[in-house]
Amino acid sequence: MTKSLNIGLIGLGYIGKIHAAAYRNIPLCFSDPPVTANLAAVLRSGLETEVKLMEDFGFDIRTTDPDEFFNQPLDIVDICTPNVLHLEQVEQAAQRQQHIYCEKPLAMNFEEARAMAQMAAEASILTHVAFVLRYVPAVRQMKALLEAGKIGEILNFRGHMFHSGYLDPERPMSWRLRHSESGGGVFADLGAHLIDLVHYLIGNVAWVQAETRTYITSRPTSRGASEREEVDVDDWALCTMGLESGEVGVLEVTRMAAGAAEETALEIYGSQGALVFHISQPHLVRFYDLTQKKWSLGALDVNEFHGDRSLAQIWPSAKMSQGLMTDAHLASAYDFMLCVSEGKPSTIDFEAGLAAQEVLEAAYRSAARDGDRIDLPLE
Repeated sequence: MTKSLNIGLIGLGYIGKIHAAAYRNIPLCFSDPPVTANLAAVLRSGLETEVKLMEDFGFDIRTTDPDEFFNQPLDIVDICTPNVLHLEQVEQAAQRQQHIYCEKPLAMNFEEARAMAQMAAEASILTHVAFVLRYVPAVRQMKALLEAGKIGEILNFRGHMFHSGYLDPERPMSWRLRHSESGGGVFADLGAHLIDLVHYLIGNVAWVQAETRTYITSRPTSRGASEREEVDVDDWALCTMGLESGEVGVLEVTRMAAGAAEETALEIYGSQGALVFHISQPHLVRFYDLTQKKWSLGALDVNEFHGDRSLAQIWPSAKMSQGLMTDAHLASAYDFMLCVSEGKPSTIDFEAGLAAQEVLEAAYRSAARDGDRIDLPLE
């Protein structure tokens, strides 16, 4: 028997639309899913735009009133708002014991993230953070090969995530470019994904040294405006990190890479081989076997990591694919819905979000101190 969960969505910008589409498309991508989503309510700052879209998605309640929204019988509150709003919205959901799905990064800073994780624990609710790269098939293959010891002792790693969307100096200001609303720039926005992959695939971070740059220091207050506003977050970041188990690696992120519409990669090198994930091949990891001295694609006969839900259950088939971005968000949302239905905790809960937030905080502290080494855990 299919169970329906009432979803309350906060925010209907770009990522909110991706989330809404993911929920709606679950019955299209899977035959007889054990759980489906009812888009019960949407909370927005205004209802004048996207009117037809809200109608098409079938939201029962469309409101700008937080009390009206949170007082609905919601099973999951899905937060797709600027980072500055996350703490208050998590608190309101936790007070009503509503399970929470939150976009990354979890919070503005480490202190807020720790408070949010504590709220969720005290309310005994389930939580999930949208670290959707964990669901990409090639990343899952990396996990399986690492768990099977296929590349031996890990020696070092490097990852990058390059976008190009902020190269235009006339691109207007937005919340992502204001520290007071975002808590950080590109390292918080994109780097959070890579930090989580390091935690997921390799291990916990013990220390960091980081450097950041802001290349475009002011932007128009709105499209075509002559008035400009100061940008006080990073456009580029480079972070060297050491793990508790001894490995050292480097992460580099930017939104200022010409020609890089979506350039994401992670390389892990070991004593017996290497693993390379690139977003251009999301379904197949590259694996170098030192004993055979050759490269191959995919996880071969290695089973999926036993701690994760099988991708066969939550990743759309090739014929039903909505595109990589939507597929990954669908798998993430569906995985959490199944967790809620089963009463089981997610493997990407607020504690995982807190762990990533701590590394972000340490990196920003390091950058502010000219690249000083910052040890974890933070005080």
